Amino acid sequence: MIRLPTTSNVSADLVHLFRQGLSGSRLRAGESAVIYADTFTNPQYPAAFLAAARDLGAEAFQIVQPMIPFDLARGIGRARPTPLMIETMKGADLVVDVTTGGMLYSNEQTAILGAGTRILRVREPEDCLLRMLPSEEVRGRAKRGAVRFARAARLRLTSAGGTDLSMEKAGRPITTQYGMADEPGRWDHWSTGLICTTPLEETVEGVLVISPASILFPFETYVTEPLVLRFEQGVATSVDGGREAIMLNDLLERGDLNCRRLAHIGWGLEHRARWDTLATRGWDNGGGVESRSILGGVLIALGENRDLGGANAAALHIDISLRRARLELDGDPIVENGRFLAEELA
Repeated sequence: MIRLPTTSNVSADLVHLFRQGLSGSRLRAGESAVIYADTFTNPQYPAAFLAAARDLGAEAFQIVQPMIPFDLARGIGRARPTPLMIETMKGADLVVDVTTGGMLYSNEQTAILGAGTRILRVREPEDCLLRMLPSEEVRGRAKRGAVRFARAARLRLTSAGGTDLSMEKAGRPITTQYGMADEPGRWDHWSTGLICTTPLEETVEGVLVISPASILFPFETYVTEPLVLRFEQGVATSVDGGREAIMLNDLLERGDLNCRRLAHIGWGLEHRARWDTLATRGWDNGGGVESRSILGGVLIALGENRDLGGANAAALHIDISLRRARLELDGDPIVENGRFLAEELA
């Protein structure tokens, strides 16, 4: 959403688009909506969301939080709403989170969702939002996949490049994202389409090879040479490779052992997502969501996963979008190299 230069006229251009997005999250007349922004948020987004929510008949207002805290030792990163802001958002039907860092993987967001409030995260540039408007096709794909995923007990990830990673999930919940915060207590991210689960942390065993053209977040970097991670009793004991391996090792060394555990694994659901957007549009925050959502692609992560029903508390959360991988559930092939092998889930 850091599209520059911008003018006051842009908000008028966005109202109709944002109205469609809010309709996907079932905002309706008589409900209340809070637009949660910070001082670094593109001012056109909160203004347009405010108008769109009011146009739908909702009672709506905006909260703007300072991005740079008074206590500079806290640093700048994830949104940290104050207790008063949290109580206000807990009383709303829908929160539209347009803050710079978002509230994901935070106790604050968990408390707000626990009150039954729906949260819709929005950060992508407007053309990405338009191209990937909330879709019933993606929602249906998520619902079908969740039923199949829930039945699985054992997962295996392989690749032609040498990946062979196994894990168990037992009764861990399934998380879906399809761009609609359409149920009480649901968080979603407009223009995301994916499904994932958290493995039982200590069961992850084997080798993960991150092949060239895969993407490492938060670097938002396309991998140029293979990275090899070896997991023993759920922990990545080594990370070998070239430049990107050095970068990943440096990041992991900032945290504790839990940062080296697999956080989640799943596949992309969004047929309109493009792999190359991140390469051509990274300057304005475009492409990160798309790269995680590629139809039939595999997304994994390291670190924090309690928001998704896991038990791993960590200081980091590192998404990895794999360019070449095959995922099996209880021996049944589901996706491979960006295509569905389980046609009933496509």
